[in-house]
Amino acid sequence: MGRLRNFATIALLAVIVLSCQKPGNSASSSNTLSLPDLGVRYSPPGGMRDKTSPASREARNGAASYAVRRAELLLDMSSDEDDTAPNWHQVWIFVFPRTGLAGLDDTAAEKKMNTALAGAKAAPATEPQRRMFAGHDFMVSEFEQKEPPLVKHAKIFTTVCKGQLLSFVLVSNSPSQVSAMEESLNTLNFSSQ
Repeated sequence: MGRLRNFATIALLAVIVLSCQKPGNSASSSNTLSLPDLGVRYSPPGGMRDKTSPASREARNGAASYAVRRAELLLDMSSDEDDTAPNWHQVWIFVFPRTGLAGLDDTAAEKKMNTALAGAKAAPATEPQRRMFAGHDFMVSEFEQKEPPLVKHAKIFTTVCKGQLLSFVLVSNSPSQVSAMEESLNTLNFSSQ
């Protein structure tokens, strides 16, 4: 229980720190993201700014062997607006070792990961569901977090991939932006070597 609480605290802090960052000088990316160690390719939504740190970029190459007991950020992209703008939106990709939640079956571990990434202040908006992308079964959880006068909407997709819990976190002040970003998950390809 203490490990899970530590994991949730670290994940929440990461989400808070990352959501408070301002866009850097990197150009928008329409390139395909490759996680070679996991055999995953993904094309993020267009028109977003890549704010991924050099350390996180480097972590992509060894994502399948990641073993630290905290979520590792692999991608951090957001729209150019401030996070209080009505159409602000953000995409994160995290990995966490599946062995870190060894006492749970895959479904329970994926739900736990989604809840931890949503943070303690977020409330579930719907019941978690299963969804298939590129032949992989994802646990999908929707959350809302009230930050008057705004409501942040999040949809988190987690699957087990080569010993890692792989999570895609889509967040926006607009539910329609979350839906639009969700379309990018149709570009997932798990057959890359």
